[in-house]
Amino acid sequence: MSRRMVLWGSTLLSGSVMDQTGLTTWQMYRSLALSIYLPALLMSFCQSSILLAIPLFALDLGGSVSIAALVFSLRGLGNMAADVPAGYGVSRLGDKFIMLVGIGMMAVMGIASSQAQSALQLAGAAFFFGCAMAIWLVARITHISTFVADHQRGKAISTMAGLQRFGNLMGPIVSGIVAHQFGFQWVFVLVSIIACIAFVLIVVFVPEKKQQHSSAKPGLLRIVPHIFMGHSRTFLTAGMAIFCLSILRASRQLLIPLWANAIGLNASEIGLITGIAAGVDMAMFPLAGYMMDNWGRKHAAVSSMGVIALALVMLPWTSSFLTLCLFAMLAGVGNGLGAGINVVLGSDFAAEHERGEFLGVWRLMGDTGSFSAPVLVGLATQTLYLGGVFPLMACFGVVGVFIVVLFVEEPLLRRDR
Repeated sequence: MSRRMVLWGSTLLSGSVMDQTGLTTWQMYRSLALSIYLPALLMSFCQSSILLAIPLFALDLGGSVSIAALVFSLRGLGNMAADVPAGYGVSRLGDKFIMLVGIGMMAVMGIASSQAQSALQLAGAAFFFGCAMAIWLVARITHISTFVADHQRGKAISTMAGLQRFGNLMGPIVSGIVAHQFGFQWVFVLVSIIACIAFVLIVVFVPEKKQQHSSAKPGLLRIVPHIFMGHSRTFLTAGMAIFCLSILRASRQLLIPLWANAIGLNASEIGLITGIAAGVDMAMFPLAGYMMDNWGRKHAAVSSMGVIALALVMLPWTSSFLTLCLFAMLAGVGNGLGAGINVVLGSDFAAEHERGEFLGVWRLMGDTGSFSAPVLVGLATQTLYLGGVFPLMACFGVVGVFIVVLFVEEPLLRRDR
């Protein structure tokens, strides 16, 4: 096998994982370019296109705003429902096979959605879209945590997060044009086509890995209690910090457009603010990777939560496009400083013999936080005015920082010992 083939598509030799510690950073990037990075970019394009198209297509099919919101929420439930089964599948069938299952499901659901005749039919597709992304993400996390050395994992995953952010920027733009010119059905057809390209890349460039089957592994229904009991300290400390960070991030995404609308900005101005903040967010991933691999994972987590919390506290004091944009950019900086931190910490704490199961439960914890944030914001707005919700949600950042600083052991130091 030539060195070029090893670097570009494969890190296996004679059925075993190659030693990655000898690869330079550039070689590590090349080894993941076609097997992980390009498929990740394509799948993030698919996901962001779906996020735009599902609620609007539900309205176009005659659903009310509340029905559209319900249809959209089922995607999040699909994420949560598939996290643990995906981890279970990875440990028994391999990360490559499970990645193909997730991407294949994405392609099939794209075609199914393009044929939807009612919001109810679209709701079922939305749930399975969420399952598809969760399956893909868990398998991808497992693959990259297995094939990348500890001291390069932060750079590898933050780069992937940066590419995902680029895909998240491009997806709505391209899909909006397609929907305007041809209709929402063709957005879902486009998603299927892009998913098929990602499918081919995985088939060609991701190496097979022999699975170590063990009869001692727990069954599917026992995975969550088994992982929680076996790693209780990790989940009560680092896991709770990620839960807080997930709530903080989801709150930011929801509250900024709501506040922009409250101070009288129009849709184009809100879209511009969101786009500028996303651009700043995307630009931070090289610093995030350097910080995680050289200063430690805790520095990145604390910086991210602290800056987002500060931005949320300041946002209710804004009253114009310029001031809101400045603090939305600050929140983008905070989010970017934590690019990939959830995945990196999960990979660091996962034991090799149960990596898939651990990462499935780890993602479930983060997804639960993301799903909880809109619910908490909705409940808070029933008793508080909108401006009072911002500091309330920022408290989750303060709690997360407190947990990380006092109770989370630095994974890099733990590995060195």
